[in-house]
Amino acid sequence: MTSIDDNESDRKSAHDSEAPFDIEAEIKKKRRSHRRKSTAKGYVTGTSFFVWIAFTILWLFFRASEHSVFENIAIVFIALLILGALNVVLWIPSVEGKKPKASAVSGIAWIGFLIVWILIFARWFGFYENIGIAIASLLVLGLMNMLLWMPGHGDSGGARISSSAGLIWMIFFVLWLPFANNFSQTIYPINFYQSVAIILASLLLMLIAVVSPWRNKMQISIDGKVSVGGRPKATIGIFFLWILVLVIWMWFIATDYTGYQNVAAVLISFALFFGIIAGMWYTWARTRDEGQESWFSIGLVFAWVLILALWFWFFADDFDIYQNIAIFIVSLISMAAIGGLTQWMKIRDFESMDWED
Repeated sequence: MTSIDDNESDRKSAHDSEAPFDIEAEIKKKRRSHRRKSTAKGYVTGTSFFVWIAFTILWLFFRASEHSVFENIAIVFIALLILGALNVVLWIPSVEGKKPKASAVSGIAWIGFLIVWILIFARWFGFYENIGIAIASLLVLGLMNMLLWMPGHGDSGGARISSSAGLIWMIFFVLWLPFANNFSQTIYPINFYQSVAIILASLLLMLIAVVSPWRNKMQISIDGKVSVGGRPKATIGIFFLWILVLVIWMWFIATDYTGYQNVAAVLISFALFFGIIAGMWYTWARTRDEGQESWFSIGLVFAWVLILALWFWFFADDFDIYQNIAIFIVSLISMAAIGGLTQWMKIRDFESMDWED
């Protein structure tokens, strides 16, 4: 039987007999491995470039005559982009994960889409329609990368829904603007105001989707206490109701009035919305001892909006657009002057106080 002391001595001797870890040798080994991999990647990249040149030569010699100039340019550039995507995947370090590679490939794919669209399909659309398609495709790329890179912890679910809703609405908006006339001519006849109503309705749906994941967190805490009750939710609900009123007005009623009167109607509805919100928050602000100057500024803006609404409803049609813009600028400067003069008088009264007492 072997004693415990003998076993321990055997383990110590075996441990002592092992070769010590040489960090410098390990670093050199890693460097050699990295150089070998880089050299191999360089050969692959160079070979792929020569393959693309060979493909281009063969295509031009055997098949190019069967296609138009633009189609041939598109095919050659698409082949180059495929080559670029493969090399991007090859050269991005594997330790970075798959997300950088996916983002890089998606960017190259978007450039390829633009090339194909411009060279082959753009001729069938107008200038603004092509601009809208290009911007929309870029937003689609942004949506895909946003979903790819969004963290998977915390409130990521709500953030995904809100961000996706916002980007999808922007995609719809940039496509609707250039294609609204085609929609009216081929699918359902609509006028300008009804087109605005569709945009506002889509905006309302987007805002509902953005806000919904956060509806249980709509509170304002001051000194660690929630003191506003249901005012944030009520404010957002009234804002949604105001947009819905605008949608109904634009779709059913706006054509019975002039453009300036419709501007006045929007301003009056905004003044009503603003007044309801101000009244709802006024009592809370008084409990916080808010300064009266803040409410004076709010009242000044409210009065300015009402004056503009009255002007556009009763008088604006008797003037051209440039004269109305001039009157708007004058009213804006007047309001700013009144607000600035009021603040200056308060500062002057404050500085004139006898601080020595």
